[in-house]
Amino acid sequence: MSSHPADPHRAYDANSTASSARVVRRLSPAGRLIGLDVSRGIALLAMMVTHIFALADDAGMPTWAAVFAGRASALFAVLAGCSLVLSTHSRLAASGRPRDAAPSVLIRAAAIVFIGLCLGSVSSLLAVILVNYGIMFALALFFLRLRAPALFAIAGAWMLLSPVVSMWARSAFLLEPSYLPMGFFDFATPATMLTDLFLTGYYPVLQWMSYILLGMAVAKLDIGKHLIGLFTFGLGLFVVGRGASWVLLNVVGGDAALVEDAQMWGIDLTAALFTGSYGVTPATSWWWLAIAGPHSGTPFDLLSTGGTAVMTIAACQAIAALLGRRSWLLAPLSAPGSMPLSVYAAHVVLLEITRPALVGDPMEGAGTVAEQSTEYLVHALSFVLIPLLWKLFVSPRGPLEGGIAAIIRSTSRSPSPTRSPSPRRPDDSV
Repeated sequence: MSSHPADPHRAYDANSTASSARVVRRLSPAGRLIGLDVSRGIALLAMMVTHIFALADDAGMPTWAAVFAGRASALFAVLAGCSLVLSTHSRLAASGRPRDAAPSVLIRAAAIVFIGLCLGSVSSLLAVILVNYGIMFALALFFLRLRAPALFAIAGAWMLLSPVVSMWARSAFLLEPSYLPMGFFDFATPATMLTDLFLTGYYPVLQWMSYILLGMAVAKLDIGKHLIGLFTFGLGLFVVGRGASWVLLNVVGGDAALVEDAQMWGIDLTAALFTGSYGVTPATSWWWLAIAGPHSGTPFDLLSTGGTAVMTIAACQAIAALLGRRSWLLAPLSAPGSMPLSVYAAHVVLLEITRPALVGDPMEGAGTVAEQSTEYLVHALSFVLIPLLWKLFVSPRGPLEGGIAAIIRSTSRSPSPTRSPSPRRPDDSV
């Protein structure tokens, strides 16, 4: 019987096809909500803008970078709430008992707090948010079993009421903000540490819990089936937040009252309105709760930035759904977004290196526009290319995410299944 030699071109095509399929699987895993990874990637790169570029010019007026102030970190926080639900989905679906998900959540929370304390101890340029995240993850356990409607209602009420509670507590007890990175040294003053974490720091848990709850509510839905509804809901939050603030300031008379108060106490009103209040408003007048400035922690700031986050999530997931099998094209954003804890931690460390190396006089601020652009380019390229290579050749998880997942696997027992879990791929991103 005669035999024909193997066709080398066919073998090459088969190998090429297999390699391409492997790349696609690594960059766009089946069952994963790629839109959430893309949203995280956007949040990370936008946060780097606010960390590197000046938010105000020499005259104190906002620059283009101020557009991202408050919105990038809010998106990151809402996505953290989404990840919390998705990472515990299989355990809750298997047993129906929230206590079966508690160990993994608490381990993840403790790991995030520890990493945050390490970063806060070495960072001199950023207010590291991870300690606050860890605490909010632990607190979120109390809400994990609730359904989407209840979570949406609680998140809305939290956005409206928590700033009022914060204003009352800070004015009644004369609490002053303390803008220092949270590190191990803060354990020497535990009362001050807790006050900063919950009321007076950069990211007060009291108000920022709103974003976690909102993200949990979004993730409790079948996001792919509610994209238009979610986008409309987010747009509504944004319009209500910005619109109500505008009415209170420009129609009811809040602007004049704040101008007078700002002059009396030496407060930069322009900065509060456009570039940031560093977590909380001044407690010198209740009118400060009417603003919607970045990081002001007012009801209108929380509503508008939360709405922007929901719109972004819906839009990114819609794009990923439209691309379908070609969603790997979004890998420059989804790759860093699939390992946000690792990217964020590396960015904090790298910033300590690039700022003195690339900025002529880092003690004077962010440097010239050229220096800022160069520094941002270094960070953006590093945290797009390295995650891409890591996913392709090392692991679908980032190093910190993989380490935490390994700890959870080694210390947590799997629940006995009582019903079939959902095939949705777990999301253990922070």
